[in-house]
Amino acid sequence: MASSVANTTSSKRRRLLLLAAAVALTILAPPVSARRRPVRLVVYVQEVLDGPGQTEKLLVRGPGPANPSLWPPHNLFGDTVVMDDLVTEGLANDSAPVGRVYGTYMTASMTRPVHSVSFTLLLTTGPYSGSTLVMAGIDDEDMPATEHAVVGGTGALRGAQGYVLGNVTALSPTYVVMRLEVHASVPYVLVPTTKAKAAASLASQ
Repeated sequence: MASSVANTTSSKRRRLLLLAAAVALTILAPPVSARRRPVRLVVYVQEVLDGPGQTEKLLVRGPGPANPSLWPPHNLFGDTVVMDDLVTEGLANDSAPVGRVYGTYMTASMTRPVHSVSFTLLLTTGPYSGSTLVMAGIDDEDMPATEHAVVGGTGALRGAQGYVLGNVTALSPTYVVMRLEVHASVPYVLVPTTKAKAAASLASQ
């Protein structure tokens, strides 16, 4: 009987110690917002608007009216363009390829040069190869730079949040390059240690 009582007391103490350790870890743990690691990228999107090697084409002809701030043929309110653009590590189109941008943009204003944009950056090299960043926002051609929200991601970039800044360099009337500067973060996933797993298993008994 004494042995049984001693074992029960020892088990209770062990449980209390594990509970105290768990509470201490909770108190000392960083806030949720701090449990993320930064993602910083700079890439260049090669946009061929017409002619040989064209990567962007009109998908839907909008109902209008014609937007006086934009040049035809994509100047009707509601015009929607689909894109499949090469992404490189430098400004020149013969720079090393690092991925593709897939998405659409639509003339979203009847009077101003504003487009609603939704696109996905697929990375094909480096530590994020096979991963994507999903971005959305507006392009306002009257602004010196564009800013889009990073609304998600996949693979190594799953759960991405942040923003991306874009600056356009027009190399010809039908060929522009957009520099994308990504400021984002992803959840910092901790892999449980063997001791943590053992403690969790013991506490559940």
